[in-house]
Amino acid sequence: MSGVEVFNKAKTIRRAAPVLAAAAAVLGVASPALADLPGAGTGWQPVTYSGGQIRSSSTEGEARDNLSNVLHAWRGSDNDNIWISLNNGPAYPLPATAGSTDHAQTYAAPTVIWTNDGGRGNFRIFHTGKDGHIYQHRIQLTTSYQLPGTLPNATQVPNDARTNTNQPVAAAALPGNSYMLAWNSQTTDDVWTMYYDAATTTFNAPQAVPNARSQDAPSLAAQVNDGNDPAPWNQVVLAFEGTDFNVYMARQQYGSSTWTNPKKVGPYTTSTPSVALTDNGYGVITFRDYDGTIGNYEINRHGDVLGNFKDSGYGWTNVAPLAQSSGPLVYDIITGSGGGTTGVVWKQAADFRGLPTPPAP
Repeated sequence: MSGVEVFNKAKTIRRAAPVLAAAAAVLGVASPALADLPGAGTGWQPVTYSGGQIRSSSTEGEARDNLSNVLHAWRGSDNDNIWISLNNGPAYPLPATAGSTDHAQTYAAPTVIWTNDGGRGNFRIFHTGKDGHIYQHRIQLTTSYQLPGTLPNATQVPNDARTNTNQPVAAAALPGNSYMLAWNSQTTDDVWTMYYDAATTTFNAPQAVPNARSQDAPSLAAQVNDGNDPAPWNQVVLAFEGTDFNVYMARQQYGSSTWTNPKKVGPYTTSTPSVALTDNGYGVITFRDYDGTIGNYEINRHGDVLGNFKDSGYGWTNVAPLAQSSGPLVYDIITGSGGGTTGVVWKQAADFRGLPTPPAP
């Protein structure tokens, strides 16, 4: 199939229902030990904006710029509008496409990245529209690092990029204001990617990742040497839930169009995993375990799985978790409950500063 997919509402989406621990034991499902990643925080904290704790009906999205400004985006808890907040400030709904008086809406979680243009950079918010098409808002902060007075309209991503209406799109920031997108096919189990080249302001044709098969949304992360990182990956990493419920990842060296054959990371998840890469050679794939609790796989620049861990803070979610990195730190963000708090909550999942530097990839 070419990169242009035919819309087909008839695709049957398999959903992994939570199962009892006893049933999992019968099936031979292995769960991570009850232990945290190196340097994990002690508990879950609420994610807030000026109106209080963020509440959503799906996973939120967030990204930080090079000055640690953080932009949160989430689907409303009682509506399908997409809301954003800068630095835990007021929440604003994003507008729909130009010419419409509506707000941008989605059934899925929004995805946020920050791309460096050599200046203030751009926050980019991607979402799956109710028509299945993929849309983008590009937000550049003002010279005083505030949200612009008028938020930009949504623009449709070209090449007929579309996915299932209840599935988010994955995105990874790349050097020079470029980025890569990934999504699950509407009509097959293929995982598609598409590269945006900021230098030419063009999108490459979508490509299916060989042997990557999923019925849920994938996750993307990239970590490329910018001259400041102690152990750069120079890799783009794709993580996804296979059709056998196992967690897989594939890797692409930056500048190459070739993906490694998907590698099984570990057994059983009940939603799409999320991958984050740090600046010193380590990474984390976060996933929802069979009982709704949070597990993490530690990986390094060669793609080795260094260990699997179960959150000792007993965070619980009914939707996919989110992993985010900042320098050597990784954070887990969930919509569920943790530390006695329900809603959107976060926890420091790892701090890799004390670990030895892995060899070059």
